[in-house]
Amino acid sequence: MNLEGMKGLFDLSGKVAVVTGGSGGLGKEAAMGLAAFGADVVITSRRISPLEEVAEEIEKLGRKALPVSCDVAQEDSVNAMVEK
Repeated sequence: MNLEGMKGLFDLSGKVAVVTGGSGGLGKEAAMGLAAFGADVVITSRRISPLEEVAEEIEKLGRKALPVSCDVAQEDSVNAMVEK
């Protein structure tokens, strides 16, 4: 999909998006799309190593990425992610 023509319509510059399940599948695609439109992205999943790979891809788009291990079924884990 060519996003260049749509950037003026959907500008997320200066925004931060939080994407759960960001290590693969739809979560990764959502994170990449949000970054393509200018958002910095916090990506979460239970395993950190796949997140680090996605973070590198996001940073290649010129955006900031913060990979955070988080189990959204655990309140303490979600609170720790928010603190980071």
